[in-house]
Amino acid sequence: MHIGVEATKLMQERRGIGRYVRNVLRQMPRVRDDVRFTLFVRSAQDIVPLQEQMALLDPLLSQRCTIAPVSALPATAADVVWYPWNWLHPVAHRAAMVTTICDLVPMLQLDHRWWKVLNRAKYRTRFRRTVARSDLIITISAFTAREVERYLGLPFAAMRVTLLAADDLALHADRRPDTLTTLGIDGPFFMAVGAQEARKNLQVLFRAMTLLHERGMSVPLVLCGPGGPLARIAKREHAPWLHFAGYVSDPELGALYREATALVFPSRYEGFGLPALEAMAAGGRVICADASSLPEVVGDAALTFPWDDAHALADHMQHLLADPSLRAAKAAAAFSRAGEFTWEATARATLRAFDEAIVRAASSRSLQLGT
Repeated sequence: MHIGVEATKLMQERRGIGRYVRNVLRQMPRVRDDVRFTLFVRSAQDIVPLQEQMALLDPLLSQRCTIAPVSALPATAADVVWYPWNWLHPVAHRAAMVTTICDLVPMLQLDHRWWKVLNRAKYRTRFRRTVARSDLIITISAFTAREVERYLGLPFAAMRVTLLAADDLALHADRRPDTLTTLGIDGPFFMAVGAQEARKNLQVLFRAMTLLHERGMSVPLVLCGPGGPLARIAKREHAPWLHFAGYVSDPELGALYREATALVFPSRYEGFGLPALEAMAAGGRVICADASSLPEVVGDAALTFPWDDAHALADHMQHLLADPSLRAAKAAAAFSRAGEFTWEATARATLRAFDEAIVRAASSRSLQLGT
């Protein structure tokens, strides 16, 4: 099978969707011998850098890859083209076309900043065109498939769900995270990951942290990811407990997940919620909102709370701090739950979707030709 991949964001997106794409690509040659790839990048200048990235990622994958500018995608001779970044563009004229819709965040009323409001109509149009033109839609959770059905009218049964995984996260189990030493943290701490987006719901976490400190529990919160806007919020809200780690490496992130009292993931809307699964795979504990896709990911292994209830969140955090047996039980349950998700399974499910799309596209062309 010759698979084209719209890979214009692959070099820049190190986490999130980028991690998903790289792991699926890496696993596909291991589960099927006949696959080869053409990765389509923004311009010819990106070809060599992506070749180098693929060689470092996996030699077998690198051997199966050709890299070309995206301008060549419409005329590709691939059997199927995969669009993993939420929408389909540019159109492949002969190949079957499969799009992964990770979430519908860009078109939903989750963020009322003026530029987000202005962009919503554009994104609604993009999603509708994507659904209309794709031979098959993949989603990364059943929740997202239900959202596509609700907002875009595509029946749930017409989509294929390919859950993500976290079994690739590198861990350094033999040492204390360097980040904690740098931040001067010696003792229990909570951690969070993510950017300042309305749906990430970090304000509820900040209120819960304030409640904890009012109860006499002076525990720091380590925040990984972009920190500029949050630094201003922390200053305004007088949050001495907030420590910014910035972006950290995968081994460091895994060590932080393991050492933290818990990853607190209060997001009100996620297409999947990969940080929660990453923390569980690292042997850490998770407290997350009982919203969107998160219950589908964490099952009974995490402590959950209503996304807008800071007091319930603070109660969970306090219980974990006070109860070693609860911490141990939740860590064991989380690690067991994470073992149910593998990138190999994701790759197999994705290849089955590609097979189905190729059949659908051939059938559609036959109908158009009247045969």
